[in-house]
Amino acid sequence: MKTIADVPKLVDDLIAASTEVTAIGDIGYWIIALDDPEANKRIEKIVAEFGPRDHLFIDIIACLNAKGRRLPIETYMNGELKTAPVP
Repeated sequence: MKTIADVPKLVDDLIAASTEVTAIGDIGYWIIALDDPEANKRIEKIVAEFGPRDHLFIDIIACLNAKGRRLPIETYMNGELKTAPVP
């Protein structure tokens, strides 16, 4: 099982796979590329290889925020992001 020490590499790999990887404030994160099926395939492979990550949910969000990959929750709540984030 992966630990908090593995989160930065996961986040870097996800960002490399898609520029749309983003934290939604402090409540979630978005790892789906809406208009890029190839990016989604890369993301699926990364998360499959990483394994379970529910226990690292908050750490992944924090890492994305620390890297400036943040969509303010107000933006999400105002409907600018049309689909729900995948935790």
